[in-house]
Amino acid sequence: MRWSAHGRALAATCVVGAALLAGCSSSKPAVCTDAANLKASVQSLKDTNIRTDGLSKVSDDLTTIKQDFQSLQSHAKDQYATQVNALKTALTGLQTSVDAAKSSLTASTLAAVASSAGTVVTAGKDLATAVSNTC
Repeated sequence: MRWSAHGRALAATCVVGAALLAGCSSSKPAVCTDAANLKASVQSLKDTNIRTDGLSKVSDDLTTIKQDFQSLQSHAKDQYATQVNALKTALTGLQTSVDAAKSSLTASTLAAVASSAGTVVTAGKDLATAVSNTC
């Protein structure tokens, strides 16, 4: 009888301990999810072939990256300012290149899109890595 009372107390202690441990473990901050989403959308841009996928795919990827970036910015606040500014500048450059290519589709404007997309990929990966290192 003594062991069963002790066993029940031990079981109750384990249940309470497990509940406390579960309560102590927190899910990752939203900025970590944002970084993962940004990384995926940047990878999609990187995997885009302008010749086969077309300018509309680049434009769609740009829209997705901007949305993911906006979310990350809202959660990161002033953290990662260097990387945030670099991506912001790169996105502006890509938007300008895409607009120019839509206006006048030439080899030159497509080359500018490809170059600008590469800059976005680099800046996006740098930001996603910086955030991921703190998650």
